[in-house]
Amino acid sequence: MKGEVEKVWKNETSDGRRYEVIQINGERYSLWDEEYFDRVQEGQVIEFDFRESGDFKNITRIYGQGEAKNEERGYDEQRLRKIIKMSCLRSASRVLTGSKIPSGERAEKVIEIARKFEKYVEGEEIDGEEI
Repeated sequence: MKGEVEKVWKNETSDGRRYEVIQINGERYSLWDEEYFDRVQEGQVIEFDFRESGDFKNITRIYGQGEAKNEERGYDEQRLRKIIKMSCLRSASRVLTGSKIPSGERAEKVIEIARKFEKYVEGEEIDGEEI
């Protein structure tokens, strides 16, 4: 979401936890992360994520200047690549479980097989054949 901050209220729960209520484009959102408290000011345009919890809308992240929400997708893609690689390594190691290949050579063979699995998952060519 993106919008202009119209009003900011500082609040505290009965047990002493601090939070802020922020009105953006006519909607009220709760902000619990103290890291953001001093960054949000009336009149400011912010881009943010929120999560609904019952009747409340809780801000979960506020993006800084120059940091667009879609930049996070790059992080997600990197994380997904790592997950794919780890899954391929795990699968390749299972293929060689119980083999009589010496352990030093087995690690190299696991990586070789994992790379083939990874190429398969990504839809790339393996040994000159398109998948």
